[in-house]
Amino acid sequence: MKNSGPKPLSALFEKYKKTLKAPEATVINTFIEVLDEVLQVSLKASQITFSPSTKLLRIQVGGPIKSEILLHKKELLAHLTGRLGDGSAPKDIL
Repeated sequence: MKNSGPKPLSALFEKYKKTLKAPEATVINTFIEVLDEVLQVSLKASQITFSPSTKLLRIQVGGPIKSEILLHKKELLAHLTGRLGDGSAPKDIL
């Protein structure tokens, strides 16, 4: 027997969720928002680079700020994964 009810809307976009990735600018802007919310630190987009192929987020800032960011790396990555999804979120911060 076939399912007679309509498919949920989220099921219709399931194949696109698996293949589409967030653009670099979206990842960088989301990181800036998360950083401001979690650590109350604001950075410019020019201080951050993201490599989609390796999923590495690189930060070019001074020592104390970078140390604070790396100290909270797991928490920041968890927030990014929640907002961007597992396929688009960075895997590491350098």
